[in-house]
Amino acid sequence: MKYKDNLLSFFIVVVLVAGAAYYAAMNPAVSELRYAGSKQCSRCHETVYKSWKNTLHAKALIDKGGLALLSEFPAAAAKHSSVGETSEIVYAIGFHWTRRYLLSNNRVSPFLFSLLSNDFSDYYDVNYRRSDYQSECIGCHTTGAYEKKGAAGGQARIAYAEPAVACEACHGPGSAHIELSDIRYIVNPNKINAGRRDMICMSCHTNGYDKSGKYKFPLGYKPGENLEDYFFNMAPKPGQIKYNHQNRFDYKADNSIADRERQYEYWRYMFMAAEGFSCEDCLDFRNAPEKKSSAPLRGALDKKSAGHETVPDFFTINQYCMSCHVSLSPFREYAAGAKFSGGIDAKCDFIKHKMPLESTAREESCIKCHKTDSVHQHYYIIEKGSGAGNIVK
Repeated sequence: MKYKDNLLSFFIVVVLVAGAAYYAAMNPAVSELRYAGSKQCSRCHETVYKSWKNTLHAKALIDKGGLALLSEFPAAAAKHSSVGETSEIVYAIGFHWTRRYLLSNNRVSPFLFSLLSNDFSDYYDVNYRRSDYQSECIGCHTTGAYEKKGAAGGQARIAYAEPAVACEACHGPGSAHIELSDIRYIVNPNKINAGRRDMICMSCHTNGYDKSGKYKFPLGYKPGENLEDYFFNMAPKPGQIKYNHQNRFDYKADNSIADRERQYEYWRYMFMAAEGFSCEDCLDFRNAPEKKSSAPLRGALDKKSAGHETVPDFFTINQYCMSCHVSLSPFREYAAGAKFSGGIDAKCDFIKHKMPLESTAREESCIKCHKTDSVHQHYYIIEKGSGAGNIVK
């Protein structure tokens, strides 16, 4: 009897597997997963989509449609002409501290625009002619990046499914999920192994090269897969060794996932640092020269503490929020001493009561009113206290 039961079970499994294979073969949506685009996702997930549209991830790459809307765009073109660079700007990167530009000849612009001072920094990258945004950065500022072969004898280039870090960057290609309305064909990071979930973030928030050694991002990686198969030769992030408290971020250079996890933890830890951290391999953009007269809050954001050489100085909640909002109206005008009447100053305690930037009390912070329950907004706030580097996600 047991033999017959096992034989029946085996037969059922064979039928199910064969049926699944037939189903996949007869449904292109399943057999060939494709990137559908975030606008397709919005058809069913409108609230999440609107929330995501306001995040920095949604603004990770500004393409031609948005370039003309940047107030500094004409001045950027003029600065390039001043150094004999005739290639046009095709993309812009940056909506928080600084903004850089990617040129049609694949170079990264030598100039740096400060969103805090609303002006170009004095910084100039003397080695910019050696840069290549196709191999260095585009993969983490787009969704569904892939290598597109050039014409006969031509050089391969990186193409992508969607500009910016969109829905499918974290959930994987969604064509089958959308066409079949089936949750089995989409990745839910909350329902996969925790290690694989963190790998989604680590694919861009740690560094290294793809398996070909050509690209500084894990080309071909998709959420839910093993990042170790796609990302190699990690290097320590700037300051990772300097700020290695209690060997918490110990860099072993053994190309292990444990080493990458420590680097990711270091990035999370330093995300709230008020100074001394950079997302670049070789330059601290936050400490690039600023025209301080036009950035009245810069001094408050750059507070130094005794011993900051070994222990980084962290933002308070309000400082962190204003590190972005200080460059936006009406906060920019408020920082410059403008007076407000009605509207936002009747609703926002930060303006109405001149909420202190350096206060660590939550009842005096922006998040007293501005809260979120959605991970799609990617808000990071300090835990209760003075900000010891513990970050709530």
